[in-house]
Amino acid sequence: MKSKLKIALVALTMSSVLSLQARENLGVASGSNPQKAANQSLAAACDPGVGRSELNINNVRTTIFTSGDMWWDLNTNARYEIPKGSNKHSQFASALWIGGVDNGGNLKVAAMTYRQSGNDFWPGPLDMTTATIEQATCSQYDRHWKITRAEVEEFLANCIQGQGPIPGYDVPDDIESWPGNGDQSLNQDQYLAPFRDLNNNGTYDIYNCEYPDYDITGQLGCNSQLYGDQTLWWVFNDKGNVHSEFTGGNPIGIEVHAQAFAFATNDEINNMTFYKYKIFNRSVFTVEDCYFGQWVDSDLG
Repeated sequence: MKSKLKIALVALTMSSVLSLQARENLGVASGSNPQKAANQSLAAACDPGVGRSELNINNVRTTIFTSGDMWWDLNTNARYEIPKGSNKHSQFASALWIGGVDNGGNLKVAAMTYRQSGNDFWPGPLDMTTATIEQATCSQYDRHWKITRAEVEEFLANCIQGQGPIPGYDVPDDIESWPGNGDQSLNQDQYLAPFRDLNNNGTYDIYNCEYPDYDITGQLGCNSQLYGDQTLWWVFNDKGNVHSEFTGGNPIGIEVHAQAFAFATNDEINNMTFYKYKIFNRSVFTVEDCYFGQWVDSDLG
């Protein structure tokens, strides 16, 4: 498990939730990240992700953060409202947990709960050789790219391949700025957010009418890379600073390409949200006995 570790897909509904539940133990939970000064020189000085977006296209309204935690407001309030508009919240918080050991048997862990003691994840892609990241890159990626399938379809209807968007059409910012390619000068992955590469040159280009990779034609099936009627895409890592949420193990060097998505339907899927994590090991060691899952604090009942 040296390169791509795993892909996880999680669905949350009103009546069916994951295990690994917990009671709130918020302490000094906030968006801040109190680090131990003596360890500051050991990692990049990235700030915790504060970028947040709502996933809200169907009967659920929920908040997602760029450091990978979600469903709350970084304070004491739940933000997984279902039915939307009811002020009833079935979930309080959730985050990715992943851990294993290196070849020497040393524990490697990245895990988040309420940020009461700090963070284990930060926004942005890593240098693929050194598994490092600079503060400027963390800040640059402290955002979600929030799009809808309808916006992509409208973009394609107003774009002429080889000529680009037609005059008078305003390309949505999240399509125009879609992070299809990493910065090669920083040794980032050439491919970040999935896009339809119409000329197979490996470069995202809206003037060639290339677009975030929904299955617009209905022919891709399982080969499609982007899902939902509304999608949040972002990238985060566990090397942006000193781990201070879980201090029992060292950082791994993982880069996570994440998407949260939902479908607007007239059946039970209208009450669901979905999450996909594409996890890469950018470190120089193999992670053995690796386990990962979604930590969930449920308020249902």
